[in-house]
Amino acid sequence: MRRYSISAASSLASPFSSEFSKQALASKVLRLKDKVKLAKEDYLELRQEVNDLQEYSNAKLDRVTRYLGVLADKTRKLDQFALESEARISPLVNEKKRLFNDLLTAKGNIKLFCRTRPLFEDEGPSVVEFPDECTIRINTGDDTIANPKKDFEFDRVYGPHVGQAELFSDVQPFVQSALDGYNISIFAYGQTQSGKTHTMEGSNHDRGLYARCFEELFDLANSDLTSTSKFNFSVTAFDLYNEQIRDLLSESGSTLPKICLELPESSVELVQDKVDNPMDFSKVLKAAFQSRESDTSKFNVSHLIIMVHIYYSNVISGENSYSKLSLIDLAGSDGQILEEDSGERVTDLLHVMKSLSALGDVLSSLTSKKDNIPYENSMLTNILADSLGGNSKSLMIVNICPNAANLSETLSSLNFAARARNSVLSLGNRDTIKKWRDVANDARKELYEKEKEIQDLKQEVLGLKQELKGANDQCVLLFNEVQKAWKVSFTLHSDLKSENVMLEDKHKIEKEQNAQLRNQVAQLLQSEQEQKLQMQQYDSTIQTLQAKVKSLELQLNEAIRSGEAKSVSSEKGSGVSTISKTAADGMDSSAVTKKLEEELKK
Repeated sequence: MRRYSISAASSLASPFSSEFSKQALASKVLRLKDKVKLAKEDYLELRQEVNDLQEYSNAKLDRVTRYLGVLADKTRKLDQFALESEARISPLVNEKKRLFNDLLTAKGNIKLFCRTRPLFEDEGPSVVEFPDECTIRINTGDDTIANPKKDFEFDRVYGPHVGQAELFSDVQPFVQSALDGYNISIFAYGQTQSGKTHTMEGSNHDRGLYARCFEELFDLANSDLTSTSKFNFSVTAFDLYNEQIRDLLSESGSTLPKICLELPESSVELVQDKVDNPMDFSKVLKAAFQSRESDTSKFNVSHLIIMVHIYYSNVISGENSYSKLSLIDLAGSDGQILEEDSGERVTDLLHVMKSLSALGDVLSSLTSKKDNIPYENSMLTNILADSLGGNSKSLMIVNICPNAANLSETLSSLNFAARARNSVLSLGNRDTIKKWRDVANDARKELYEKEKEIQDLKQEVLGLKQELKGANDQCVLLFNEVQKAWKVSFTLHSDLKSENVMLEDKHKIEKEQNAQLRNQVAQLLQSEQEQKLQMQQYDSTIQTLQAKVKSLELQLNEAIRSGEAKSVSSEKGSGVSTISKTAADGMDSSAVTKKLEEELKK
């Protein structure tokens, strides 16, 4: 019985441990369910926030879109009004150009200025006087005549004290006329070392006509620039030596576009370098000068020509125009041939004298209003034919030396200028001059009124452009705000999406864990069921054994009782037989007991 009790206790320990494992699994499943529930609640809250934010963004975007539509409509109206204003300005600008041209033409299409350079050291006294701003007086030193002083009249005279800025103030109307669509030529004439190159090139601290003319073109083009009109500039640079053209930009501009100069018997292609600002122009000039410096011996016997090509286009009127400003630094006019001069030097001087003489003939013919103009007598006049005569305008700046040693060359230069403007001087008597002066005053007054009207319209257009700019700025601000809202919405959406993915992954993992736990629970339940079946089998076996033990005990008791009865009845027998029977009965009892224990072990 003690062996049975111990075996039963050990078999009952397994159901208690399985019960404990089942409770632990149940609590873990419960915790996992709580976590899944919280994750679902967080997900729903985040999705609701996303929906609210998206609705807010859509509403704001709708408002911004409507406002942008209003601004776009206002912008279209402003653009239309600006176009109409510019359309009204266009004829006024053309009228202004016409009046300005008439004003210049009233004074003559060909102008001559005279400029005197300062005296150098050891040059002695000056032979030049300046009675007024249009007259220069030369002391010839000829005592054989009553008045050795000779006067020459010009459109303007500049003394040695006059700088580049003051000179350019009188050249500026020609630059304006070039921008208005007329071909302009500006010449620097005079003997060597009279200041021609200084007039055109200037110095580092006092720029010459090259730089000042283009800067003025650029500034005027920007001031007249509108949304429907545009100016483009390009430059060609070449020199003329012995009637031959040499392109000074060919080495640095092999890939640049070219322009064709049409001549009576031939044509020449020259590199055309596009320039967008004064810095670009300075670079082109520098390249041209460096190319020209390759042979300095030809400086004084070659003409340097810089052409600025001006292209204008207007979208509204469809107007397209082309004009050019030619700046010419002529070769030295000192053509005296000396005995020691070589044959090449003599040839160079003869070509220079021929081209300058041909230029003087052309200018004289133009001022005399002759029918036939001798452009064909020189390559120089052939090249500049479209900038000499017609509705073009020419300006010649005669540079002279003030010292007595160069008196003959100074008189030669002044006589050349007087020959060129002889017809202009013969405009005649005071009545004719007064008539032209009245015409010029009337034109100037009308021009002032037109300019005032144009200025008012430009102010109106400027105000409209400022309003348009303000509207555009508001559009930009609203667009930036919408972009920020969309960015925030996109960021939140991305965060929610990533968090949703994380939650889904977590939910998937927890679902897998839950499935594993359920499998484990099912396995434990199955194991418990099997253990219950085994317990039931054990119980039935124990009951069977207990029944057998009872039957054995009954048999044993019966055997003992029968032994006792036999022992009493045979007390009279011999002692040996009694002892042997008792031993036999004892053996039967031990065998039964051993058999019982074996059954219990099973």
